[in-house]
Amino acid sequence: MKNILSYLKSFSISAVVFLVLLIVLNWACGIYLAKIGGEKRHLLPAYNDDHRYAEDIFKDYHSIAHRYKPFSEWQMLPYEGKTLHTNEQGLRVHTPPPGSTDEPIIRFFGGSTMWGEGSDDANTIPALVHQKINTGTVINHGQLAYNSRQNLDALISLYSKGEKADIVVFYDGVNDAAFLCPKEIQELPGHRLIPLFQKKIYGGARQFALTVLNNLFTENILLVVQYYRDTGAEKTSHYDCLQSDKGVTVAKILMQNWEMANELVTSRGGKFIAVLQPVAYIGSPQLDHLKLNEELGDNFQFVYHELQKLITEKEHSWIYDFSQAFNGEEYIYIDFCHVTKTGNKIIADKITGALELNTER
Repeated sequence: MKNILSYLKSFSISAVVFLVLLIVLNWACGIYLAKIGGEKRHLLPAYNDDHRYAEDIFKDYHSIAHRYKPFSEWQMLPYEGKTLHTNEQGLRVHTPPPGSTDEPIIRFFGGSTMWGEGSDDANTIPALVHQKINTGTVINHGQLAYNSRQNLDALISLYSKGEKADIVVFYDGVNDAAFLCPKEIQELPGHRLIPLFQKKIYGGARQFALTVLNNLFTENILLVVQYYRDTGAEKTSHYDCLQSDKGVTVAKILMQNWEMANELVTSRGGKFIAVLQPVAYIGSPQLDHLKLNEELGDNFQFVYHELQKLITEKEHSWIYDFSQAFNGEEYIYIDFCHVTKTGNKIIADKITGALELNTER
């Protein structure tokens, strides 16, 4: 009996020591991940004019939080920072130009690129368009990671509340490919957080316990292992828009979302514009300062090619392909899709031109 108790005692001590060491290792891996993967975009050559102010922009960006939003799934909480302000409705705001008026009401929808990741309030696409047209009310409905279906849901919610829109602009493409092509997204239409929602909301007590244990003991360790697997000679495949009909479906759904949005807006007397947004994998932009994911690029090129075929076939006068707007030698991209204020100005100028063309049609 004494031998058994002694054995159990030794085993318990060893188990406790092992778990403590595992916690320490997991913590150390977290520090390592923060070091190698921390925010460094403010140091890119695109911000050579003011790296310190760029650092403030990303500090504000990483300070925002979100809440659940019915139908479109999530939305920002109010925030006030040095370079970033979101109102009580979770919408990013800017100071209107002197000539702003109550009408027309122009609403911009999109993901983080429309929202303005990488820029301050005055240099988002909607803010720059507002400065250029110097009239009307411009509202930025962009939200991080929103794809075209979520933008459609957000538009429907606006109309269901009796809100007005004289002109609606959808700026899509990136999030439909980037967040629907991953293998873990198995049902379309979908959104980025489906796997997380399945685990945390519908996983039950067992999944909750596993999540807690994973966070405490193994999460960062596994992330380090995954990081080196992805940067090694044999990389893990994360996307499947090339190996099935999924890529074609992603493109078709995006087009159908645009067509439904157009019907909603025009049937209420408004004007609709859809923009296929630029992405670093399309065209010939300056990219020698970035290290991009080749597999993601292949999936992007396939989805965009399919979508461009649909754009050609449909011949909708309200669709604009700006996918190669950043071709040239200037440093505009700060990652595979986000850009500096210079990039936003290029798009704002193009959209302003589309607004003028569309109002004449």
